[in-house]
Amino acid sequence: MRHFFFSYSRADAVDPYLDRFYDDLCREVSVRGGLDLASVGFLDREQAAGVTWPAETGEALGNCRTFVPVYSRHYFASHICGQEWHTYSARMTAHHAQTGIQSRGIVPVWWVPVEEVPDAAQYLQDTRDKFGEKYRNHGLRYLLQRSDNANDYQEFLVRYSEMLLEAAKTAPDPLPVPDLLSVPNAFAPVAPPAPADERTAGSRRGSGPRKVVFVFAVGDRSSMLRVTHSRLDVYGDDWTDWRPYHPTSSDSIAVRAQGVAATRKMTSSVVPADESLFDLLERPVERPCLVVLIVDPWSVGLAAYQALLARLDRTRSRNSVVLVPWDGDEICRSPQGRRAYDRLYASLGNWMDSGDGAFRGELPSMEEFERVLGQVLIEIQGRIMRRAAVKHRVNEIGPQYRPILTGPGGLGR
Repeated sequence: MRHFFFSYSRADAVDPYLDRFYDDLCREVSVRGGLDLASVGFLDREQAAGVTWPAETGEALGNCRTFVPVYSRHYFASHICGQEWHTYSARMTAHHAQTGIQSRGIVPVWWVPVEEVPDAAQYLQDTRDKFGEKYRNHGLRYLLQRSDNANDYQEFLVRYSEMLLEAAKTAPDPLPVPDLLSVPNAFAPVAPPAPADERTAGSRRGSGPRKVVFVFAVGDRSSMLRVTHSRLDVYGDDWTDWRPYHPTSSDSIAVRAQGVAATRKMTSSVVPADESLFDLLERPVERPCLVVLIVDPWSVGLAAYQALLARLDRTRSRNSVVLVPWDGDEICRSPQGRRAYDRLYASLGNWMDSGDGAFRGELPSMEEFERVLGQVLIEIQGRIMRRAAVKHRVNEIGPQYRPILTGPGGLGR
């Protein structure tokens, strides 16, 4: 059991000051608490090669004694950090319900100042006044940046370590984390309640299907070596490792997609694109699910997807949508990008030309991807609720010409 779980934004992970603070904190807690240094802190970057990070991280969150969130703007914008917070907070809630004891296991660090913290963190006491004016005004990172702040930093390290050791005395009971990827984001905005008349009408209509399947047409790194593409760093050993917005966002898009579904209180699963896709599209009306096909345009060049997408292009289902995470400007910048677009159009031209919102292809950032995904989940639910989930055929022949590229607008929205 680790003494603390170090929860930080991946966008802050490149900061050498963050690594120094984590190492210093582990040593200080080890010495002051008489603890084995190797078992003091949990940092997900320290996991052994080959482990499944959601399982390893989930186990640490389910057993750690205290939780150290490293506050920054990046932190509260991170979906994964919100999931980590929710997981530990759920343990605190369960512990209080069973024992009547309120855990104080979340001990935040103000890495850099933030103007406002999310509702999930509002109940915590603001401890900045305990560590001096420099810390309050500029955050811990500032104390590490300047050599003349060395005494202030050491004072913080001692007093914060003592706070962690004290907080561990009210640590919540361990609680298994069966599926970290499906945990809600504690920092996601909460939609305001609907007016009473809308809630009544909604209860009569029902809320629609609550299951979404994310189908991924993307290769792994080894298969993408055979495709002309220079950005192999966005692929991993498995298709679930795909991170198309790296380095701006290094999160797996499969993780982020499931997070969007969770914020809408929907269950979800992720599967690779194969012939089972058509079983999902042909589900009867009484057993509907939402199907979101997420396509990597570079992977369209793989032989494994050519026949599959050609068959899909002759089909339409009201319970589905195609999303392409790609910055349209990339098309204009390179011949390889234009060729990738041509392959995509040759494969899914009917979907791209449909004009009914079934294809969304201009998604230049993770933020835009999450925004559009949330929107299309609502749209698909509406289609199904109107009992329009009737599969029909479209033009069997498909596009008969190569597109003329005019810029990012060439991709459907």
